Amino acid sequence: MSLKITEFDIQFCRENVLMLTDCNEECEVYDEVVAEYEEMLPKAYQKIKPLALLAFGDSKDVEVEVEKDISETFLYTLISIGSGLSEWSTALFAEGNFLGGMLADAMADDYLFQMGHRLKQPILDLCKERGVGVVKGLYIPYDIPMSAQRKIWEVTDADELGGVKILDSFMYNPVKTLGQIYLLKDDSDIFNIQHDCSTCLNKECKLREESIIAVTVKEGNKSTVVTGKKGESLLQILQNNDFQIPAPCGGIGICGKCKVRIWEGELQVTKEDQRYFSETELHQGYRLACLAYPEEGCAISLATQQEDVFHVVAGTAEEMAEFDETHTFGVAVDIGTTTIAMQLISLESGKAVDVYTAVNRQRRFGADVISRIEASNKGEGKALQELVQEDLQSGFEELIKDKNIVVKKMMIGANATMIHLLLGYSCETLGVYPFTPVNIATVHTSYESLLNLFSSKEASKGLERQIANTPCSNENLAFPVQIFPGISTYVGGDITAGLYAYAFDQREEIALLVDLGTNGEIAIGNKDKILVTSTAIGPAFEGGNISCGVGSIPGAICKVELGEEDSNGVRKVHLETIQDGPPIGLCGTGIIDAVYELCKAEYIDDTGMFIDDYFDTGFLLTSDQDGRELCLTQKDIREIQLAKSAVRAGVETLLRKYGVGYDEVKHIFIGGGFGYKMDVEKAIGIGLLPKEWHGKIEAVGNCCLQGVRLGLSDEEVTNRTEMIVAKSTEVYLANDKDFNEFYMDHMYFD
Repeated sequence: MSLKITEFDIQFCRENVLMLTDCNEECEVYDEVVAEYEEMLPKAYQKIKPLALLAFGDSKDVEVEVEKDISETFLYTLISIGSGLSEWSTALFAEGNFLGGMLADAMADDYLFQMGHRLKQPILDLCKERGVGVVKGLYIPYDIPMSAQRKIWEVTDADELGGVKILDSFMYNPVKTLGQIYLLKDDSDIFNIQHDCSTCLNKECKLREESIIAVTVKEGNKSTVVTGKKGESLLQILQNNDFQIPAPCGGIGICGKCKVRIWEGELQVTKEDQRYFSETELHQGYRLACLAYPEEGCAISLATQQEDVFHVVAGTAEEMAEFDETHTFGVAVDIGTTTIAMQLISLESGKAVDVYTAVNRQRRFGADVISRIEASNKGEGKALQELVQEDLQSGFEELIKDKNIVVKKMMIGANATMIHLLLGYSCETLGVYPFTPVNIATVHTSYESLLNLFSSKEASKGLERQIANTPCSNENLAFPVQIFPGISTYVGGDITAGLYAYAFDQREEIALLVDLGTNGEIAIGNKDKILVTSTAIGPAFEGGNISCGVGSIPGAICKVELGEEDSNGVRKVHLETIQDGPPIGLCGTGIIDAVYELCKAEYIDDTGMFIDDYFDTGFLLTSDQDGRELCLTQKDIREIQLAKSAVRAGVETLLRKYGVGYDEVKHIFIGGGFGYKMDVEKAIGIGLLPKEWHGKIEAVGNCCLQGVRLGLSDEEVTNRTEMIVAKSTEVYLANDKDFNEFYMDHMYFD
């Protein structure tokens, strides 16, 4: 039984078409060729009739030598674009339009070439379903003889399913039809489907790219082959192939997080490698992926866990309800700098019936908003937009999967930078004084417009397929989307959502909200007046800039306690990790715990200085599975001092500007995934928060998501959120004397 695919979201690649016709910008007729190409495009699309057939079959009658452990079942594939373009090309040549004939033929080859690449995911899905992996692809006539085309034709049932004929010469009709065979192994962790041009025998192929190199990525028993181009770093290659490698610094070699280990091939040792790895580790093949530029194929393993398994706070048990398909639904979305969290909300009960969380894949461009702004301004704006659009669409599809429901609306909260990137706004004025946003007002749009799904004919087809293949009662995806307004460039709609969630616009008593994430946003006020600010705490609380720091992923040390000293003066270190995995590093809550415990044991003094025993080496917490020591160093302590002082100084500055003391603030809400898991006692113990607030502090988790969830069922949400913005005044800390005074005072550990 063949899998038949007839819809492909493909656009012709002009560069490929021109290359196939031996035309480049230096040619005298370049402009003429481009004009002819553009004129032919609409008609060319009409003539494409794409078809792909995939089927498993036996290896009988296929003349190929295989290894002993290769399966006797092969995967046979056939792709075709129909006869339309070939017939048009022939007709154009007959009319004497040789340029048009060559372009039509080149368009056909380009489309076929792209179809072959688009089969990667369907092949992966088929093989996973069957429990097999792909060892390699065989190409006709270079790996196997032309006679194999008949076997492919028979196994895929190409005549019956696609009207494809085969001649005595083993050629297909339509001419623009290709067959390929994939060798399989009973190991679903192997997926070597990438074509390596450097080893291909077709030396005359104009689409041949000698610069393409193959990289084998080993993860435990799993081995995946991906390709990249010479001149690309290993980090770029891995990220372009959906490996979510931590790179908080944006790939400039200063965070030391993108660690890999090379097993085959060579990678030059850089001065940054020497900074982060010992001589033994360098000899063992450890490198920073962002500064490793392979010149040839290589095999590596990831020396750090991927970030696609972040532990994300996205709802409590009290917010959840049983699914009832008779209800109507909305979707609540929090687009964070680090993670994306979404909930499917019953509009009748106001509660979540399903949750989706993922890492914001924009992290490949850096951990903070400044890195994203800089990347956007350097020409990566479209790539950043597409990443968040794809993440949003993946989350939506997952939430409605296998549910026959009606989605009525969506609400989104996010900081200003995330919204600018989502909507495709320029970020040129966000990162320079006076930090002027393009737009931070309430945005009303639709889901289809938000994702630019109708930007082309092919995208429109993609949307139609999505609707057809999704068991959702919506006739289309044009339901309204509302984006919460921001207060300023650095106090965005995510904070507005948090203030709305905790009714700052309706409170008589003064309350304080501190949202601890990649940035630290703070707000104080009630229904009469609200002051807000943003303080640059850096990524330390999320594991960034910490020598053994990691995000909230399985194996991250999240709790630390020091036992009593034994007779030799050594303290037992008690650790807990996320999901009880083997320790791989220290996340934000573990960092707070460790610093508190070291201060309490007097290994660190009030100024943040380690005692002599640990000043040079740091304090050893434990070792990971590879025997690498996980230490908290003197530099790490300084990073925590800077971060905690920035938060505390921001809080103290707002208190002074508002004209109130500790006692007058009746409720303190700590938002963010880090704040939700933080040990409040230990946070107070290191001076992150005032000890006078003991017993008043409530860790509320994802306050942005709570706000957009509540807003879905509130007809007054627009008026209320805009009133919050109107009542709010931003306090700028950069040159504030109060802030600078508090910043220095709270650098110490109390």
